[in-house]
Amino acid sequence: MKKVKGIFKFPAACWNWFKRLGLFKKIIIVAVLAAAVWYAWTLLFPAKQPPRFQTVRIKKGDIADVVEASGPLAPITTTQVGALVSGEILKIYVDYNTPVKKGDLLALIDPTQIQADYDQAEASLSSAKESLESAKMAYNLATLNRDRYRDLFAKDYVSKSSLEEYELAYVNAKSSLNSAESAVIQSQARLDSAKKDLDNTRIVAPYDGVVLTKIVSEGQSLTSGYATPEMFTLAQDLTKMQIEAKVSEADVVKIKEGQKAEFTLDGYPDQKFEGTVRQVRTNYSASSSSSSGSSSTTTYTVVIEVDNTEGKFMPGMTATITIKAQDKKDALLVANEALRFSPSSNDQKYETTGLWVLDDPEAEPRRVGVRVGIVGTTQTEITEGDVKEGDRVIVRESGSAALTMANTGRPRPGGRRR
Repeated sequence: MKKVKGIFKFPAACWNWFKRLGLFKKIIIVAVLAAAVWYAWTLLFPAKQPPRFQTVRIKKGDIADVVEASGPLAPITTTQVGALVSGEILKIYVDYNTPVKKGDLLALIDPTQIQADYDQAEASLSSAKESLESAKMAYNLATLNRDRYRDLFAKDYVSKSSLEEYELAYVNAKSSLNSAESAVIQSQARLDSAKKDLDNTRIVAPYDGVVLTKIVSEGQSLTSGYATPEMFTLAQDLTKMQIEAKVSEADVVKIKEGQKAEFTLDGYPDQKFEGTVRQVRTNYSASSSSSSGSSSTTTYTVVIEVDNTEGKFMPGMTATITIKAQDKKDALLVANEALRFSPSSNDQKYETTGLWVLDDPEAEPRRVGVRVGIVGTTQTEITEGDVKEGDRVIVRESGSAALTMANTGRPRPGGRRR
């Protein structure tokens, strides 16, 4: 019993001794004890070293070569309707979204001056026709006199000078007739032009459709000069629309007419819609990607036809499009990161694409040359190479010494690889 009491007296004596020490000595003693405890802990429970490489398994699955693009929705056929004559707009009969039939009156331009020009042209034509009738009568009389004096001259009843006088009168009458006929033709042309101008004061729909835009207002004056003033924009049929998507030169070669396309719209975030590639235009546009213009991007327009029977789509909506250029079932797939990886210890360059395979966590990685097929967003198809489903391939190396390719884009077949 005395021995047990002695054991309990020792910690108490140490505690009393510790309390009598100064603050600085207490801090030193606590720090020494903490260091001793930490050292003992590390000896008893050493930290596990992280694996040198991080790996993923090669697996089989489905993959698709997807082309992504965006573009605005637009009617297949639109027409700008303008004014061919000058004048004040008296009346507008349509507004935005107004459905129209071919020949419907859209607007009326003041016809007062044009009507006066038409009336004047009509009067000029009437006068020219009267002059023509008079010239015809004079020509007929001159022809009759010439023929009669030719007969008399042949019988020596009149002198040659008398005959020549009537032949000259015939020539003058024929010239007057030709001038009168020309005047009628010119007057008719002026009347036809005035009639056309008068008809053009009535702005009519060129086909069945709907009014998309109205750019003018009643009372506005239009001046028809070298350019036709635009008044309305008409869409022929909004039940069928199209998307004009800009596709890069690297992807446009994968797209063919008739391929199906999926697209989404901001206005319908939870819905996907379908369309069909109708045209791949050979016309291209190039834009500089730097201020110096040293590099440029070439894009082509892909037209996708869309059914809008339900009327959900409106012109100008921006569609985000995905087109499956090709797909494959049960393909051998590897993560794109693995095709970009190279160990820090490797300083060799390779002419072919390769993977670094890790057969055992304790073994050194080995490089296997492969050939790739379809390149997806996160995975790539392996078509050739000494790898199989379940093999572990390295995607990154622990520590700051890891080397990966600087280009983080999708891997592409061929080229120099690590």
